[in-house]
Amino acid sequence: MRVFLRIVLVAVAAAMLSTSAAFASHLEADCPLQLVASNPPASAFYQSPHGVFRFGTQVFALRGQTLTTYTVTDLGDLAIAREDFVGALGARESNGGVAFNAGFMYVSSEAGLEILDLRGVRPGGNPPLLVSRISGLHYRRMAVSPRNILAAVYPATDLPCAPFPSSTACFNMIDLYDVSNTSNIRRVGRIMSFDSGVVFNDVTFNYGFLVATGVGGTVGYDIAAPATPVRLGFDTTQGIFLASNGANLLAIGNDTAILTETIQVATPGSSFFTPFELHTLATLRVDRTNPIAFHHQAWIDDAAGRLITMVDEVDPHTLQPARTFAFDTFDYAVPMYEGKDPRLYEQVSYTQIDEVKFNPVAVGPYVYVIGERSGLQSYGVCGQMDGRIEWEAPFALPCGGAEIHGWVTGATKIANVELFLDGGSLGAATLTGPPRTDIPSTTPVTPWRINVNLDATTKGEHVLRAVGTDILGNRRQFSSVRVVFGGPGQNCFVRRRASGK
Repeated sequence: MRVFLRIVLVAVAAAMLSTSAAFASHLEADCPLQLVASNPPASAFYQSPHGVFRFGTQVFALRGQTLTTYTVTDLGDLAIAREDFVGALGARESNGGVAFNAGFMYVSSEAGLEILDLRGVRPGGNPPLLVSRISGLHYRRMAVSPRNILAAVYPATDLPCAPFPSSTACFNMIDLYDVSNTSNIRRVGRIMSFDSGVVFNDVTFNYGFLVATGVGGTVGYDIAAPATPVRLGFDTTQGIFLASNGANLLAIGNDTAILTETIQVATPGSSFFTPFELHTLATLRVDRTNPIAFHHQAWIDDAAGRLITMVDEVDPHTLQPARTFAFDTFDYAVPMYEGKDPRLYEQVSYTQIDEVKFNPVAVGPYVYVIGERSGLQSYGVCGQMDGRIEWEAPFALPCGGAEIHGWVTGATKIANVELFLDGGSLGAATLTGPPRTDIPSTTPVTPWRINVNLDATTKGEHVLRAVGTDILGNRRQFSSVRVVFGGPGQNCFVRRRASGK
């Protein structure tokens, strides 16, 4: 009976998602994430807060006081449309609060609350324009509602005291600002933690209603009249971070578990919070001495019907993330059957570059993340092609021509693989050989190989890209490798013939 109810709940939730693409094949999660591109940073990570935002056909990435505007090329790689050093930005804390709404970016740190106009930021357009700065407003979690109300909080996790829900000695508050006129920001409301029964950690909006979580539980408010918020519901789940699709799905997360709730527009007798799925941390501790935890940011991929999270290794001395080493992705449309590792509804994918990553954002077939060292990385996402260029190094290539090989898989049969060096085609690869059974995948893994001659490649760093085309004509880059060549004469080795007797 419980299994039947579980399947019914899954079917209902899948219907609530925005597209039928949410249904995974064979009732098993199929969301491997593979690094497909990386754009190096223009400045040091610690110079400012950070965030990734989509605005129309562009993607903005704030990192190290530099705002980079990206477009996506036909090869699936990220192309820099423009890069602006925001000299007017006063924020210096890398853990400061950042929010985005309707072309305006809101940044808060030790410098106060700053508002920048990005509506004209595009190729040939304007740089970011500082609209206003209000000193003394220091927040680390912010969200903006469709009604132009900014909710901001300094989280309980960062307070220099031990928070308690009813305490008037160690408390915090959510400040509400009217940002409809960005040149004249004014505070229009405040919610105190000792009145709410929750010492706040994070805020977000669902259907325009304010949701906050923290020590003591999770609470929802109607802020149509910000000066007098109306409490809509309460859940005992205590969270460190929130993820929302802005409508019916809310994820409440802590170090070891994430509870997804469905949100209903409050009506007399209805429940604002309805628990849907509880996801726990994957069993990834086997080969790690240090503790691991969910990264305190996540993304609900509405189009694919999946919750995208990351897993951090925690420094036992500072209790802060030491590195992000994996994505842990959960498929909302797959029944939560247990007894397998990874679980049927879960897909674990490992990241590249030893660093902490931030701000996972799904845009189309890719997930973007900001790295402390790597800059902005993009990973191929759910339901798309996945694969790898199995490259060693230039000195492993014999002179006069060599073979480069790898593998590819996808939800639809792959018809062609083409290899590129810095955007120039090296030709079509041959899809041959039995399926690779050493690669964990729910779809067949096809090996590919191509003969190339890279002896004359110029000295310096180059990028190898593999682009696949499926039988429906969809063309995607599924892998890229940065390669450093020594220059002609140092790009290969000469085969030595064995001496005969």
